[in-house]
Amino acid sequence: IILTASGGAFRDKTLNEMAHLTVKDALIHPNWQMGDKITIDCATLVNKAFEVIEAKWLYNTTFDKIDVIIHRESIIHSMVELLDNSVLAQMSYPDMRLAIQLALSYPERLTSSVQSLDFASLGSLTFEKIDNERFPCFDLILQSAKTGGLYPAVANGANEQAVNLFLQDKIGYNDIFKGIYGALQAFDGSHHVHLEDLLEADKFARNYVNFLFGV
Repeated sequence: IILTASGGAFRDKTLNEMAHLTVKDALIHPNWQMGDKITIDCATLVNKAFEVIEAKWLYNTTFDKIDVIIHRESIIHSMVELLDNSVLAQMSYPDMRLAIQLALSYPERLTSSVQSLDFASLGSLTFEKIDNERFPCFDLILQSAKTGGLYPAVANGANEQAVNLFLQDKIGYNDIFKGIYGALQAFDGSHHVHLEDLLEADKFARNYVNFLFGV
């Protein structure tokens, strides 16, 4: 399974520039029109890390059989490599209406108002490896999933709270990583994975981020 990521609003920014970027900057996505929370998650690639986790469980596979690549144009949305090493790609212009329609109509495919692809006008499609220095949250979230237990719940809760604080201009963009990392480091992990424990892990993560940034 090969997932693609646009790289979000900050894909061409340096690490120094990222430290001073604003909420307004982060919400200017180059390809997609989405809600504020998911747009920030696109900038950090947190959304893509959770998509990897989703794919792992939805398709009963392992993390080593799922790849993610930066694809700036957002024309190819996912690919599947078959046993003979041929690859099938799902392609369309970036439009959330198509994804929402399929979610509602699956397994049926309905006619759509989304524009048909004009391959002659697309020019070239580009692909890049993920820059781990620019997107440190990506590996952090994936490592929490590989660790297992309640760690993914902690990572999710910490990210949601950190993004919420960023959207309120209470913390900086780079603080989102600090919040997730700190919560994962502070969590002892000595709990069973039951609903009550998941809720407590989520609460712990959110409280930790608030404590870390003094809000």
